[in-house]
Amino acid sequence: MAELLKLLVVFTVIIGLLRLKVNLGLAMLAGAAILGLSMGMDALEIGRSAIGAAIAPTSLTMVAALALIMVLENVLRTTGTLNGLVDSLRALFGDNRVVMATMPAVIGLLPSPGGAYFSAPLVEESAHGCVIGCERKSFINYWFRHLWEYVSPLYPGFILTAALAGVSMADLFLAQVAFPITILGLGILVGFRGVAASPALDEVNRRENALLLLKSAAPFAALMLLVVAGGVNITLALGVVLAVLFLAHRYAPRRLAQTVREGIAAKTLFLVVGVLIFQGVVEDSGVVLRMPETLDELGVPVLAILFLLPFLVGFITGVAVAFVGIAFPLILPLVGYPDPDLAMLAFAFASGFAGVMFSPVHLCLVLTKEYFGSPLAPIYRTMAVPEMLVVGVGLVQLFILHQLAA
Repeated sequence: MAELLKLLVVFTVIIGLLRLKVNLGLAMLAGAAILGLSMGMDALEIGRSAIGAAIAPTSLTMVAALALIMVLENVLRTTGTLNGLVDSLRALFGDNRVVMATMPAVIGLLPSPGGAYFSAPLVEESAHGCVIGCERKSFINYWFRHLWEYVSPLYPGFILTAALAGVSMADLFLAQVAFPITILGLGILVGFRGVAASPALDEVNRRENALLLLKSAAPFAALMLLVVAGGVNITLALGVVLAVLFLAHRYAPRRLAQTVREGIAAKTLFLVVGVLIFQGVVEDSGVVLRMPETLDELGVPVLAILFLLPFLVGFITGVAVAFVGIAFPLILPLVGYPDPDLAMLAFAFASGFAGVMFSPVHLCLVLTKEYFGSPLAPIYRTMAVPEMLVVGVGLVQLFILHQLAA
């Protein structure tokens, strides 16, 4: 019971610091220090644990991957590749509803903070000729924007989940692929209920736009194939894709250096390092090993913990990497770490991301609401049932797989 209280204190301190706008990385370092001291570790032991976690091979690989993702986002944006992808999709589809869903989904391929504000004008433009209210347009923009976060090796939350749990990205992809499929289906049913089809654009050169689509989508397709299908290390795959792009666009050394400087956000990398250090101290302190026994004594159902802890952290922070970094080190023993039950892990991820989607501090939600001028309440009402159904899919998947394994 004492260990659980210590964790609750640490959790409260971290959340309090985040509420005070303290950088998540600093908040995690503070939480790691408090937890280590409360568990009897001295400063030297905490420092040794922190350094060990920061320089572990998996940690270095993940930080390098995130840095390369930032550079890739800069390249795709500044070379017009992303715009080409959007423009070709707009030209090829003749149904406004398809275009409205496609725009935020395409923008969502890249983990750009506040990217929903980029897709919002495209959704607005695509909605011309359709009878659809601002709250429905807000839902479409916000919902389809987050289609990929469950399965894309470009998103920090996905990368961090695989790293913390010690599973391959391919296995995690397979465990969570039901979520984007569900999101797509529910988004169509809820977002376009009662909305009639309407042609989006006049006749266009389909061959030209099809070629533009293939060219613009090639970096994304290559990365997904290398990582998910080929099992290639994410850092190596990103390096290969970036090298090809640099050669294709004839980057001079000066331009390449400038792209790297502009693309890499040190603040974000520090945030991830803070999360990894917290996870390392949690492991070395021994508190995690005592959690299952404590919770069993209290009679708290495991599924309730797997839902509530990630959901609450996601709701309070509005950031996927935060619920993964804060909650997952605490729940890993419950899912069988170091050989985790992937169905339980997927359910916990879906629960945490539901909290992120409902969070009033989620930047994409705030920007979408502001652009379309919709109050939060109607957006929540539209989103509530679909989001809980996504979590329900994780629960059903967990039940079925456990029944088959019994």
